[in-house]
Parts: sequence; C-alpha cells; structure tokens
Amino acid sequence: MDDRRKQHEERDTADAGHSGRGGSGAFPLLTDPVSPSATPLFVENLQRGAKPPGEWKCGVELELFGYDARRDLARLDPAQVQRVLAGFAPSSNDLVYEDGTLVEVNAGHGNRLTVEPGGQIEFSGAPQRRLTDVERELRRFLTRLGEIAAAEGFVFLACGFDPLRALQEQHWFPKRRYRVMRPYLATRGRRAWDMMTRTCAAQTNLDYGTPEDLTKKFLLGNRLAPIVTAIFANSPFENGQPSGYKSTRAAAWLDTDADRAGLCPPALIDTFTPEDYVAYVLDVPMLFAQRDGHYLDAPTGLKFGDFLSHGASGLQPVFGDWADHLTTIFTDARLKQHLELRSADGGNLQLTLALQALWKGLLYDAASLDEALRLAPRLSRVEAFALREAIARDALAAKDAGVPVLALAKELLRLAVEGLRRTAPDELPYLDPLREQLIEDELSPADVLLQNWHGSWHRSMRRVHESLRIA
Repeated sequence: MDDRRKQHEERDTADAGHSGRGGSGAFPLLTDPVSPSATPLFVENLQRGAKPPGEWKCGVELELFGYDARRDLARLDPAQVQRVLAGFAPSSNDLVYEDGTLVEVNAGHGNRLTVEPGGQIEFSGAPQRRLTDVERELRRFLTRLGEIAAAEGFVFLACGFDPLRALQEQHWFPKRRYRVMRPYLATRGRRAWDMMTRTCAAQTNLDYGTPEDLTKKFLLGNRLAPIVTAIFANSPFENGQPSGYKSTRAAAWLDTDADRAGLCPPALIDTFTPEDYVAYVLDVPMLFAQRDGHYLDAPTGLKFGDFLSHGASGLQPVFGDWADHLTTIFTDARLKQHLELRSADGGNLQLTLALQALWKGLLYDAASLDEALRLAPRLSRVEAFALREAIARDALAAKDAGVPVLALAKELLRLAVEGLRRTAPDELPYLDPLREQLIEDELSPADVLLQNWHGSWHRSMRRVHESLRIA
C-alpha cells in the first residue's frame, strides 16, 4: 500500500526535461494546475512507461509482520518499527521523517524500506533484469533483518494475514497518509482495517512495450490474479485458529472498498486501452490530496473526475494529484508506468522468487503471453467476485464460475516454464518449488500448514509461527 518509491519514480518521469511550468506542447509539472482537458496527458503519462524488450526488468516487493518475542509475540509498536528501519540506513541522509517519525529508508543499492498501516515492514527492491539479482537483494535484506531481529528480540513472519494478533491488538503507524485513509476506509468495507493492519502481500512489478503489449499484460494480470492467489495462498489462520479461509488476506480484500479493490473493471473487456484505465481511475473516489507533504481530506470521497472539474473546498487540482491518486488504486493488478501484480500472499524467499519467475515467464515471452491470455477466465464482474471468494476459501480446490482452478494453475506453470526456457533458461530453477507443489502434491502453502496443524503439530500455534518465520 505504501507507494512512496513508485510515486517518486512517476513524479521524476513527469518532471523530466522541464524546468518551468508547462507551456504549449510541454508536459506539465506536478504543481501545474489541471482541468478535464488534461485527461489525454494522463493517458500519455502511462504510455511514457513503455520500454523495448531489452530493457524490461522485474521488481519485487515483500511485506512482513514483525513481533516482539520478549512480549509474548505482540506486534511491533511504532518505536520498534522505527528501530528496524534505522538499522538499514547506510547514513543519516538515507532516513525520511514525517513529524519526527521515521517512515522510510533508502537501504542502498536502489532498495527502499517503508511501513504499512499496522507496522508491517515493506521491502521494495530496485528493478532488475535478472532474477539472480532480485534474489541477491532479497537475501541481503533478509540477512540484515535477521541481524536486527536477533539483536532486538524480534521475530518476522512471511504470510498473508497476521495469524496471531486480533485487530484490537494492532499498533497503527503514525504516517500522515494513514491518518486520512483510516477513517474513510472504515466506511468502505467491514474488513478494511484488517486489510490495512493485518495483511501482507508479495508483489511483482513488470514492464511493458507497445500499446498492444500493454493491453495483453494488463488483461492477463487481472484475469489470472485469482489463480495466482490460489497458487500462493498462505494465510489460513486468524486469532490463533484456522480462519476457514486458505487466503484470509484475500478474504479481507473481498470486504474492502469495492470502488478501488479486486478486479479492475476495464479488464472485463477485450478491447481495453489505456484510455479505459484513465476513465476508470477518474471515476474512483479520492482518499486525499497532498500539499507540501501534508495529506488533506478536503477531496476525500470525491470522484477524481469531479475534483478535476470543480476542486474541493477551495483546493484546486494539480498534476501531482493524479500521480498520488494512481497510488490509491488497490486492484489485484494495476497500471502505472509499469504493471503491478498484487494478488499473492506474502511468503518465504523461495515462494517470493517463484512468484517473480511465474509472472516473468508468462508475461515476458510473447507465445506464453498469448496462450495464457487465451486460457485466462473471461468472467463477468459478478462471476469474478464469486471466483475470488471461492479461491479465498478453498485456494486450488476452488470450483466456481466453471473455472478449473487447479488444472489452470498447472497449465500456467507449464507456460511459464516454456516462456522462461525461451527468454531466460538459467532462471528455470526458480520455478522448482511450484513444480513440486502444483504438479506432484497439488497443494497450496496453506494446505501444507493446515495438514501439519491438524496432524503432527497438534494444533500448536508455536509450530505455525516457527514454520512461517523468515527472520
């Protein structure tokens, strides 16, 4: 949810090459006023992310839960979270503060650490051309996190939903952005606060090329999102007991702000264009407007298109409001100047790397991309919601809307293997954990956790958190 790094990237792109206010033919600066006539510029801003295939990269994001082993595994409080962040800073110049609170760290090598609303730590890795480099930076992060955890008596778990602590036990992190989001999202779904404080995801960021390539990747990223949720379901516990879901994270998202979550509506149509995405985003209510680092609630709940036309309480729209608004679209796959694929539960190092390899094999090889798009479910919005609901509960065993989830997951793995074999054969071993899991065992990570819970672990949550521990 914390998109400061990507926000900076997009803003830098919008500003590139312009030292003054946007004049005739010039792309606007963030501070330039905008009106409904600026809509074509919003489309152009997305298309500026296009890159030739030789420059396509893969970026990973991983969120983790932190606990205090000296306080009966209570979630880390804001002061403890800040100590973790500070431990990654190469120098004091790499620390970012808001109102005296450390909220972000430049961890070196292009990597950043930020904080989610409940104090979840998010690692955002610099985009890399090779998965070996993605792995190197993830290992560097986890090694340092393990050192900090050992020194502080902390424990970090990699899963999709907090298995231990109830909502009332969470510590809200005091970021300006969250102070505005928290009350509004509370009105936009029964589980919105669960989503904010008790979920963790693993994310893949990929590039696109031509307009046709962008369209195919966006459609595939959305239509396959539930299947990827099923493959990587890793959150079957809540409040120390089985929750009834295999991805409790996905279940929380089902009851969170339907305006901006779930399947992106433009992905329902085969004729999707970037103009369709901009039209959708214009119709999504705003969470805030930012001015000089302060988050204002004057436009909160107002559709961006209406704000663009009329402003709000004397606040007039500027181009930077569009860049900020893009970061508040929480669909399973979303479009910026790259494609973000957001539907997987958090998992261990091997699963996180397998996720990157799966998406890369499917989207970076033209033949696999076309075949996967042919196989991807074409559902109505109602059918897509029903499928996501079934997968949240049953993962690979789900059967809804006529979608054979397990069989489709196996076929997607086959296509990813073929795609990597043609484009990056040395990266095929990253898919090995999925070959065993899907082809041989036909299980999700949640299935393995539940089998052990009901079997040799004798319903021990201690064994659960030991299994999920990553640092």
